[in-house]
Amino acid sequence: MSSIRHLLLIAAACATSAYAAYPTFTTTKPNGAQRGTEVKLTLTGTQLDDFESLMFFSPGFTQKSVEKVEKTKVELTIAIAPEVPPGNHLMRVRTRTGISHARQFFVGIFPNVDEKEPNSDFETPQVVPINSTIEGVVQNEDVDYYRVSLKKGQRLSVEVDGLRLGYTVFDPYVAIIDKDRFEKAASDDTILHRQDGYCSYVAEEDGDYTVMIRESSYRGGGNSYYRLHIGSFRRPDVVFPAGGKVATKTKVRFIEKDGSFEEEAQLPAEIDPDYMMFSKTQEPAPSGNPFRLVTFDNAFEVEPNEDQATATAAPASPIALNGIIEKPGDVDYFKVPLKKGMTVELQAFAQSIGSPLDSVVNVYNAKGGSLSGNDDGGGRRRLDSKFKVSIPADGDYFVRVTDHLERGGPNFVYRIELITAEPEVFFASPQYTVNDNNYRQFIPVPKGGRYATLVNVTRNNVSGDFKFDVQNMPQGVKLLTDVVPKDIGSAPLLFEAAPEAPLGHQVVPISLTAVDPNIKTRGKLRQEFDVVRNGNVVYYTQIEDRLPVAVVEEAPYSLEIVKPAVPLVNNGILELKVAAKRKEGFKAPIRVFMIWKPNGVSALGEQTIPEGQNECTFQLDANSAAPAGKWNFTVMGEADGGSGRIYNASPFTEVETAPAYLTAPAIPLVAVEQGKEAVMVAKLEHLQPFEGEASAQVLGVPDTIPIESAKITKDTKEVAFKVKTDAKSPIGKQGNLFVRVDVPVKGTNTTTIHRIALGSILRIDAPRKVVTPPPAAPVVAANKPKEAPKPAAAPAPKVLSRLEQLRMEASGAKK
Repeated sequence: MSSIRHLLLIAAACATSAYAAYPTFTTTKPNGAQRGTEVKLTLTGTQLDDFESLMFFSPGFTQKSVEKVEKTKVELTIAIAPEVPPGNHLMRVRTRTGISHARQFFVGIFPNVDEKEPNSDFETPQVVPINSTIEGVVQNEDVDYYRVSLKKGQRLSVEVDGLRLGYTVFDPYVAIIDKDRFEKAASDDTILHRQDGYCSYVAEEDGDYTVMIRESSYRGGGNSYYRLHIGSFRRPDVVFPAGGKVATKTKVRFIEKDGSFEEEAQLPAEIDPDYMMFSKTQEPAPSGNPFRLVTFDNAFEVEPNEDQATATAAPASPIALNGIIEKPGDVDYFKVPLKKGMTVELQAFAQSIGSPLDSVVNVYNAKGGSLSGNDDGGGRRRLDSKFKVSIPADGDYFVRVTDHLERGGPNFVYRIELITAEPEVFFASPQYTVNDNNYRQFIPVPKGGRYATLVNVTRNNVSGDFKFDVQNMPQGVKLLTDVVPKDIGSAPLLFEAAPEAPLGHQVVPISLTAVDPNIKTRGKLRQEFDVVRNGNVVYYTQIEDRLPVAVVEEAPYSLEIVKPAVPLVNNGILELKVAAKRKEGFKAPIRVFMIWKPNGVSALGEQTIPEGQNECTFQLDANSAAPAGKWNFTVMGEADGGSGRIYNASPFTEVETAPAYLTAPAIPLVAVEQGKEAVMVAKLEHLQPFEGEASAQVLGVPDTIPIESAKITKDTKEVAFKVKTDAKSPIGKQGNLFVRVDVPVKGTNTTTIHRIALGSILRIDAPRKVVTPPPAAPVVAANKPKEAPKPAAAPAPKVLSRLEQLRMEASGAKK
């Protein structure tokens, strides 16, 4: 099942309620449209009856009108500007009470034509004009035929969007067939578009030609939608080079199965990870070719370069090495000067840019000694290489490139980016649930309330405090998070909307700027969305650098963290209470998520406020290394309003972490015989003074082993705990015990909770066994009987030590 179809899973069958929320977005009809036109869309899903607007991540889209709104369907009209680039564009549904997961909308270069049945017989195809896009569906065992007329020498190209639409793992097969039913060109899978195929054919004579589409295994179904592009466009497999330096002009060669053509391209001024290259001099394809935008230069192979002696010289890192494995068995070498101590990352781009090359990349020193290499380390189910190598000495090093199966050809393009560590900062929210990285990756802020999310910050070769910078926020919304300190790897983003904020949305640019003006590195959002996935197999992803932020209706509940009166100390715990206020009649359970915790502090990630109740408690646990400080905590609420999820977060509440007042090592092993008493003694180390008496108790033992508590003052050096055992006390070792000490805090009526003497052990032994010796044998006189002497008093039973008992048991003696 695809990532887009997982929207169906999160849509619960809910009873009618006044609280609609969290719409789901299931299908779009049509799935795309021609740029420069207006198109009427029909959206389906759930919780759509308070529909407000579509949210587009790309500029150039305008919602013109809304014709019909129902609970499961919306009809509206949008306009697509002529300058919108062809390809897929993310969009979301915004209602008055929530934001949906993202779906794709495809912008094309041709007008749409709807499939019309019957078209499942070669003799009765649907006649369509050339340069059109067919919106259709392949049912089970269905075959669709379309007919166009060509002149001799005219090119006919076909490309299908099937898997990429994201409804299901649809594997289309396309073919171009002549009047005699011979397949002149066909395609099942492609390197560039995976299961989505494309092919081209130049007509050998005037006449009618038929385009066929089916599922490759003759399967299909009601959700096997396709967009079939039929035109005279050029369809390159790959471009060479497959990347270039931003803001420069570069010559690129578009390489097709049966030829190629060149043109000069002006590259954008900024890096775009999703940038696509389209031809400007030929009829462009419906989709572009991936093109890497970087800040460093290209180096190009110069033949012959099949060994170290003839290696192509390239500048020092960072550099992109570009070439083509042009024939079977071809090997390319580059010579690159590197410095001792450098750690260089080499990443190959081949299949990820449409090349059939299965790259194998190795690095050698000047004597031919191997430093490192890789075959398939690039990930994303592509056979591209990626690895790091440490440089042991100054000198020239050699990069070797070949195909794993020693294949080659004119489209076996590669690009190897060889870079050293550059200053870099980026951030993104984690995946909050399994196989769904769209969940909670949007910001619906309720009027008078808040929305919280977590971002993990990654810094490479740059330090310092960074400040969040947001622009173009919806009216009445502000970001309450300020600075990410230099030693913190994550931060809670807390958005707040004023009670009077109007409903609306913006796709908001957000970045990180250094507090120190001398640090020029700027942090960017890199939020990756699964566009098409099947279970844990990801086919397509998209990276966004902006957040979808919307103002939605007031939530029927609010949350607040009760500010603790005392700090959380090292090796201590703190009960953090969360209180809820409910609107009249709203009684649903509220899931409460702990969004963020500072370094060294742990807690369960989720608690629940039960139905009709108004509070829950998180237990914060600080380790010995938790830094002292004052931290802003927030929690996020999620509740089912009867027709979907409703979110609201608490305002920030300050929680202090502080050094402990005292500590103690583990209490040495104490052994006691069952039924007897013992004393456990902890040796205290005072770290700072406190006033009054602290109470101390040993925890971690069952109730059948009562241990008396004790009192401690700032002058106490040792604290003793009396252990009592009886027949119900379990025999054996009680490990991982600790001492809880409640230390009073001046100026408050409460205490800080310390846990000291961690890892203490108490052992309860079985009662010692008593061994009685056998009675002495009687003595008989030789001549005459004598009065038997009175038997001597039996000696008192010997009490054996525990060691003697164990020896007797080991030797098999009678007990």
